[in-house]
Amino acid sequence: MRTPRFGSGGIIALAFGAAVVLSSCTCKIKEEQLATIKQLRADEKQLTADIEMAEKNATKLKGELGSRQAETRRCVEQKSFVEQKLQRFPNVWPDWDPNAPDPVEPAPPAPKKRR
Repeated sequence: MRTPRFGSGGIIALAFGAAVVLSSCTCKIKEEQLATIKQLRADEKQLTADIEMAEKNATKLKGELGSRQAETRRCVEQKSFVEQKLQRFPNVWPDWDPNAPDPVEPAPPAPKKRR
């Protein structure tokens, strides 16, 4: 038995026929599909706006977090200073003399009389 052979003309005819069949089909969007597409586009716009808002809030929160961390660092430094002084108690300030008189503020200069 012999198998039928297609020549180059047969292949061209087959390709041409397939192209005609496939190009004759046109997709028409149904009303339901059009409404779904419109809804999806509206959802996309809303989600994009939500993402932008979330990014703005994230930027604000990062700034606030940075300030809180700086405040925490200052508190830790102050706490370590106090702990150092407590460890050396009662001689916390070695150059302080408890018997020394309290410093007196100088009196303001007397106003000069006009002649």
